[in-house]
Amino acid sequence: MKKILLLTTGGTIASVKTDKGLVPGLSGEWLVEKIPQVKTLCEITVKPILNIDSSNMSSSDWLVIANAIHEGLDNFDGIVITHGTDTMSYTTSIVSYMLRNLNKPVVFTGSQLPIDAEGSDGVINLFQSFQVATSDFKGICLVFNGKIIKGTRAFKIHSISEDAFVSCNYPYLGKFQDGKVVLEQNEEISDNLEFSPKVCDEVVFVKSNTWYKAIYS
Repeated sequence: MKKILLLTTGGTIASVKTDKGLVPGLSGEWLVEKIPQVKTLCEITVKPILNIDSSNMSSSDWLVIANAIHEGLDNFDGIVITHGTDTMSYTTSIVSYMLRNLNKPVVFTGSQLPIDAEGSDGVINLFQSFQVATSDFKGICLVFNGKIIKGTRAFKIHSISEDAFVSCNYPYLGKFQDGKVVLEQNEEISDNLEFSPKVCDEVVFVKSNTWYKAIYS
């Protein structure tokens, strides 16, 4: 049975209701208990590394995530990271450039509703992420609403809908069919892992919805 590392960073999937709104408060062990069927799929080790709303994610947090992934690669067959949806696509992208030529699956996921909420999408998103983490996939991807998206191509288009992410100008890496992972894109990976734990903060962010309107209007 494969060994999978679950890294938790907070986000909506692990949030609880408080008088100040949703606040990350559920442990990784609690998340795993919500998907009991995963126990027949793999052995899971939980490691909390952050506990924040992803809208507060910073470059120093990206370094924490990248280092935790790098440290776990030797001892685990795959890694799943739970993350808030607001900045998850940014994280998957920059971490993809920090960790290149990965020969194991690293899967990011989250949810639009806390996993404890009735009808939460967190249950299926988390389970499917473990399915990808135990598959033959290699590299970094984002799993959400039945989609497997390359880490550098994920783009969030909805703040409420469960179908929150799309793949920007690139095919989806795979799908789920009859409860199983079907990989459709799996690039050739070099045997030489490149780890570059550096982030330049001297960047101006200019956001445009032009391409979005062209595609979805």
